[in-house]
Amino acid sequence: MLFEKFRQVLVHNILGLDDTPHRIAFGVLLGFVVAFTPTIGFQIILYVTIATLLRANKLSGIPILFLTNPVTAVPVYWFCWKVGGLALGTPTGEGDAPNADALDALFTGKDTVEGAKVLLTAEFWERAVATAVELGAELWVGSFIVGFALGIPFYFITIAAVRAFRRAKAKIREQIQRRSSVPPPAAP
Repeated sequence: MLFEKFRQVLVHNILGLDDTPHRIAFGVLLGFVVAFTPTIGFQIILYVTIATLLRANKLSGIPILFLTNPVTAVPVYWFCWKVGGLALGTPTGEGDAPNADALDALFTGKDTVEGAKVLLTAEFWERAVATAVELGAELWVGSFIVGFALGIPFYFITIAAVRAFRRAKAKIREQIQRRSSVPPPAAP
């Protein structure tokens, strides 16, 4: 069921878009970059703005943005923070962060519904901004590294997939057209 839903999103929402393969793939790349930035709540607005300015497809990256959500934020941003710390040469080991539990505290005890509701509170946004400032450069640098590290390969994968999808669709259309143009056999 989950795989079927994923396939449906992929085929209908990304591969089936009416745009050039480059613009669709560029939208996916930008979707990965924005998805990994610590901008939950603003990601769609940020993505559409960037996609518009850079002339990427405005729809193809939106499904990617949902990789980061209240349920996945803590592990995703923790990983990005670690990557950023390695890239900047700053310590990110146990207890090295000014507040190592800050990201976890944002969502502790929240299930999916509660996690979504918490986004509507001023308290959440105050804590989220304070956490982003506290974790600072490591989180942002790591987010861009991870976003581009995933986005660049998926750019090429998406171009190939869009082209293959369009070839298969054209082949099916051609077969249907051939069948409908063949006259029925003559009656004896």
